[in-house]
Amino acid sequence: MSEERGTAAAAAGDGAAPGGGPAHPEPRRRPTLLDRFYTAGIVVKGIDGAVELVAGLLLWFAPGLIHSALSGLVAEAQEGTARFDHLIASNLARVDDGLAGHGSSAFLIAFLVVHGVVKLVLVYCLLRKWHRVYPWALAVLTLFLAYQVYALATGPSIGNAVFTVIDAAIIVLVWREYLELRRYATEDAGTGAPSPRDATTP
Repeated sequence: MSEERGTAAAAAGDGAAPGGGPAHPEPRRRPTLLDRFYTAGIVVKGIDGAVELVAGLLLWFAPGLIHSALSGLVAEAQEGTARFDHLIASNLARVDDGLAGHGSSAFLIAFLVVHGVVKLVLVYCLLRKWHRVYPWALAVLTLFLAYQVYALATGPSIGNAVFTVIDAAIIVLVWREYLELRRYATEDAGTGAPSPRDATTP
């Protein structure tokens, strides 16, 4: 009889969380298309931040390397016959001219490095779903969007327009994710169960 009770207790313990508490419930729903867009947008933002950080460090330590790379890409794109190739070539040439105009100024280097680091930190926190960071992330992303709108107004281009739309969409998706995390936290506070979507909150 004691063996049967021990087996039953062990089976019940398999579903319990460490420390004797209840196990985390299964996620309430499957990821939707908007959830996938949110994750993809955050990852793209992280890649953008990494590129800015690397570009800032290269301008700091090896400014001629970026000019050589951009010049090679422009020459290769200009060899193409498609209209899209010439569009890429003109945009890359504009970037190269802009960097050449600024040279290796401390402001540009600091802007790229700080911008890149801030984006990478935000992306890490958002992917970990640290809901306390979301208001700060929304404020920073809104500042980034304001700068992007300013860049679009002063230098209209397809690239600036695309990045402006992407930044605005990411802000909307981050706000939606934040509201969902708050709703889960409110529900779980009423039931006493930990939130499955906010299990990594520090």
